[in-house]
Amino acid sequence: LQVITISCCECCLAPLQLMTHGLFACTPVTLSLAIDIQVLELVKNLFVQMTPNSTVWCDALEKFLNERGYKLNTKDSLRHQFSNVYHWYTVLTIMSLDYLTTFISNSQCAGADSGFS
Repeated sequence: LQVITISCCECCLAPLQLMTHGLFACTPVTLSLAIDIQVLELVKNLFVQMTPNSTVWCDALEKFLNERGYKLNTKDSLRHQFSNVYHWYTVLTIMSLDYLTTFISNSQCAGADSGFS
């Protein structure tokens, strides 16, 4: 766990600043937790192999952190915040993949129309 202090304004939003640190925020406005993107990828790959269960995963993570001296003092439970982060991270990855697929497909079609390949 690490505390990161950032300065926010309309031109430099908190979620964008966190992304530059490799973190994904639990909410776009009132931030209380951000998760490392590599951890989100680990969970995404784990949930492909087994039934998704954020509650059990978060309980195990909280126990793991507590045993190492990290006590989470959050207003909302880790499960609620993590589920929110994971949901929006998954939405973002799906939308970005769809965007890239459409962009590549349109580029190939435009190249075929102009005689280039």
